[in-house]
Amino acid sequence: MQKKSVIILLILFSISFALAQNISNSSSGSSSQSGSPGFLNKAYQCLENQVTAKEQNTISLQEAIFGVLALGSNSKLISVIESKIVGGDHWQESPNPLKDTSQVMLAYNRIGKNTDSIKAWILSKKQASTDLIWHLEIDIDSHESSTCTLSYSNEQLRTIIINEDMALSGNAGSCLTPSREGFWLKVNDKCIDYNFTISCDKDFTTSTLYQRTSSSTIFVSPVAHSTSALGTTVEHINSKCLSSSSNVCDYEGTLWASIALDKSGAQITEYLPYLLALSESNKRFIPSSFLHILTDGQDQYSELVQLQQQSKFWQAPNTPYGRYYDSALAILSLQGTNSIEESNSKAYFESIVGSDGCWNNNNIRDTGFLLYAGWSRAVSSTGSNGSSGSGQTCESVGKSCTSIFTCSELEGEPLENYRCSGTKVCCSKSPVVESCLVLNGKLCLSTESCSGTSVQSTDGSCCMGTCNSIPSSDECSLAGAKCFDSCNKDEEQLSSSCIDSAKVCCKPSTPSSGQGSNLWIWIISLVILIALVVVAILMRDKIKMKLFKFRNKSSSQPQTGSSSGKPPFPPFRGSIPYPRAQPRIIPSSMQVRRPPIQNRDKEMEDTMAKLKEMSK
Repeated sequence: MQKKSVIILLILFSISFALAQNISNSSSGSSSQSGSPGFLNKAYQCLENQVTAKEQNTISLQEAIFGVLALGSNSKLISVIESKIVGGDHWQESPNPLKDTSQVMLAYNRIGKNTDSIKAWILSKKQASTDLIWHLEIDIDSHESSTCTLSYSNEQLRTIIINEDMALSGNAGSCLTPSREGFWLKVNDKCIDYNFTISCDKDFTTSTLYQRTSSSTIFVSPVAHSTSALGTTVEHINSKCLSSSSNVCDYEGTLWASIALDKSGAQITEYLPYLLALSESNKRFIPSSFLHILTDGQDQYSELVQLQQQSKFWQAPNTPYGRYYDSALAILSLQGTNSIEESNSKAYFESIVGSDGCWNNNNIRDTGFLLYAGWSRAVSSTGSNGSSGSGQTCESVGKSCTSIFTCSELEGEPLENYRCSGTKVCCSKSPVVESCLVLNGKLCLSTESCSGTSVQSTDGSCCMGTCNSIPSSDECSLAGAKCFDSCNKDEEQLSSSCIDSAKVCCKPSTPSSGQGSNLWIWIISLVILIALVVVAILMRDKIKMKLFKFRNKSSSQPQTGSSSGKPPFPPFRGSIPYPRAQPRIIPSSMQVRRPPIQNRDKEMEDTMAKLKEMSK
């Protein structure tokens, strides 16, 4: 009977452990499956829950900013932002106060809160960008030799000759010297703010060019001036940047400040030369995303879509923020473009949303940024100067959402009370966008990547090169992991290789992905162990008797020899007598007394009878 009980207990333990393991596997599986149709409501609810659960003094400025951008006028988050103000007009939680303040300005603009004092503080940080080399170009339309005159500041009128090959000669004064190539006039840094008046004896065009110091890439200003012979043109170099706490230009701060100023209606043209020329050395901030928001430029659009990895996400090299933040920034820039890159990325993030509805282990900043960028909702306003509103969408009235810069280039006006997502405004005039067919391009599938330049079309991203298939699997994906530039803190790096040898294979760490499930296994195991202990206590008398019988059987067998009569150990050399055991004599007068046994069962009586026989 006891054996049956033990067997039943073992079976019960096995079933319970298997059940616990099944619960563990089910939990981990459900957290990785694609988002359900109602994932968006769940995501917003998760963000609200995370904000509610945290103590106000533990919420960071970044969490508060991106939480407001997603949720709108959340009193707790607004209180956090207001509590972190410095000097009454700016914010500094990170080492970059310009970035922090600009992001607060975006959040305040989102809910219609007055931003005049913030704008004034940002504009007070304006300075001339000294990282650029500027050139003045004079082009004779007929490509004939011509004589031109130059005047600027207090310099006397200067005369130069332009040859048929457009090479320059002559003395242009202290502010202008012929460049090494001889086709342009280099502008002295001390003369950047001057007005340069030009006149030639033939029809001509003037413009400005710029390049970064120690770089060979030349950028042409978008505005040129043309006139007939003996007419005049005026060129003025307008190049500024914004600084943080020193007199050094702050690139990331200028990016965010330009977005915030543009959203508020301020002119940002003077910051573009600096941002464009230094973009190559600041790839970690994904400048093409900011510049596409500001200018709607095709070059920035093409660069941005080419940066997408695995047709799923963005992660800049040496990024200080991670792929959730970087992807949100890229999605924000691609809003309204109908691009396959935007659709693929949003589908990817829907598929990896956490079980609670948030991203990146319930990260408030990343979840708020992704919702604001990809799934923005109309929010209530606390003031009257916001353009986010809850009115009709811009598309519903047949207009386009563009940057204010693009709207002004189109000679349009921003339309109030018409809602646009993100940082764009509803413009009274729409840019002309052709179809991919008219552009003689190709529309790549979601499983393909463009090997050439991609331009924006009415159909989405139009590939001007060839569409190549993206490999569907590799060692990393077969291992149930994904390839990234680097693994996050909540991931472990596997040895499996990726298609791109520069990437590493990352998989969620076991504690973070199944910690709750493993806890259930330990709880169930502990309950079973307690049950076994309780059963052992209840059956302790029978267990003692079994052990007693087993020991008596062992002691009744001979211990001094083997079955063949030989000693159990190898014989010793020489003559060593074995000691004989003396018989045990019990005097007849000694009586063995045993305690009375009550309620003995038959098995107990048989055992006592055998013991009595052995003692005779």
